[in-house]
Amino acid sequence: MILKFKFDYNSNNNTLIYFLHTIAKQSNLEYKVTKSNFINLFINGNEDELTKFSTTLSSSLPMSIFFKDSTAEVVSQMSDEQSIGFDNEKINLPFCSSCLEKVEDNTSKNFYNPFVSCDICGTTCDVNELSFLDFDKQQIHYENYEELFKKIAFLLNDEKSIKIKTRSGSFVFKKLMKTEENVKLLCTNLANISKVFIANKAEVVALASIEKPIINLRVNEVFKLTNTLNQEYANVRFVNDLILYLLAKELKNYDIDFLIYDETSKFDYELTYEKQLEALDIMKIKIIDDKNIILESNSYNKVLDDIYSKFKEPSKSHFMVLLHEYNFYNKSILNFYSSTKEDDNIALYSKDIEGLLDIVSYKLPNSIEEIFETLKKDETASKLLENYKNKYSDIYENAKNCDISSLKTNSIYSYWKIISVILGFTSKIEEDNVLLNNATACVLDKGPRIDYKLKESDKIFNKEFLLHKLIQSGMSFKLAGVDDKTLSLGYVESFAHYISTLIDDIHSEVKLDGISFTGNLFSNELISKLVHKSITKNFKIYYNKDFVIQK
Repeated sequence: MILKFKFDYNSNNNTLIYFLHTIAKQSNLEYKVTKSNFINLFINGNEDELTKFSTTLSSSLPMSIFFKDSTAEVVSQMSDEQSIGFDNEKINLPFCSSCLEKVEDNTSKNFYNPFVSCDICGTTCDVNELSFLDFDKQQIHYENYEELFKKIAFLLNDEKSIKIKTRSGSFVFKKLMKTEENVKLLCTNLANISKVFIANKAEVVALASIEKPIINLRVNEVFKLTNTLNQEYANVRFVNDLILYLLAKELKNYDIDFLIYDETSKFDYELTYEKQLEALDIMKIKIIDDKNIILESNSYNKVLDDIYSKFKEPSKSHFMVLLHEYNFYNKSILNFYSSTKEDDNIALYSKDIEGLLDIVSYKLPNSIEEIFETLKKDETASKLLENYKNKYSDIYENAKNCDISSLKTNSIYSYWKIISVILGFTSKIEEDNVLLNNATACVLDKGPRIDYKLKESDKIFNKEFLLHKLIQSGMSFKLAGVDDKTLSLGYVESFAHYISTLIDDIHSEVKLDGISFTGNLFSNELISKLVHKSITKNFKIYYNKDFVIQK
């Protein structure tokens, strides 16, 4: 009897393959692991053996942010595909469920041992002892690890700061107290995360996954009333090594669910060890509509860096990396690159053309006065501009004389900053994007439809974006009395509609196999949700698998 497990795993890393090999080898059954669009495990045994194996696999296989779905079925034979091996390749991971079984078993020699070796996740360590030091670097005696972690939890509850060496580096931890701001938080009890943050199921599952990523979460309204955290959002992660896990167990006795941490604060005590272990990466992600967007990570194949470095334009670099990650060289993919840091670009890759085809790019004006001069050349736009000048004379004069030389990138993000000045959202080019902030703060579901127009052309490529039309449309709604936040939402929402329309136009000329989004503007939750909603046809949407959305 042969059982086939099929895994939908949206990453090119070998973590899942490693676990499948490790768990299957321990069963002593005949098996094979293959990889195509899915990762497959074929395993041969009788009914009792396969039932036992399925139970073991379910309990031993860790959750992963890349794991999407799995199925199991009885098949007639092993696959003819070549087996994917896993020999001598190192996997650097946080603890797994097998580790926890050992350190939580009070009859085991590894009870509360943060350096336990594990035959499932491959963790090995020859650290023999933790050193607990006071401020004068004097050793503090402890009888066993359980006593040590109880002592540290007591001191943290007593508002002491403790520097702890972890597999991700050394950090100073302290108890979360009132009027903290601009802090990063370690969650020590995910069961109580909703006491402080608004987190959906996907975000909580991601925090607990084998990757243990950082996620930026919104502070809930009830907790804001305590004046403990003076910030709208905070970077949050869950404990990612056994030292922090065992400490977290003891902190429950003091109802401590979160610790503040940084790398530079002064500290009262230090927990350390001599050996330098391989650094454990902490990636930062955003989850939008169940899609992982990688914001920060070093946990990708460095071949991707080589691909990235072959192109001068970041937009092209990101697109080619994405094509490589999905092996889309025989597909037709339309990529939108929008960034707060680099020039925007919309490009098409197709097996039927050589290289990449630029569809739309953007160009900054030399001044706002230059935009006004363009508007004056059209009769309708000229009348509108005159009305705007008469009604909002102060805003008009300020905008006309505003220095926009600080803007360096040819992008929608830069356009929004210019628009913020012209429409009077702000008096100068700000570091923050006032228009985007307004849109995020808007309580309405919809804004007015703003014109994102391209110059008419028979070609589908190298189209010219008409900035003056974008501004003319906003002026019209401003004159009609639309408030700033609603108007800002209209700009962001209409950007999403513009993307959708462009997709349909290109698809009518070149049959698209999918749409990809790169550049950190698409890590904004409002923008991405509106874009996903606007793409009405059944196009497949892709983000980078392992590579960061903005390098």
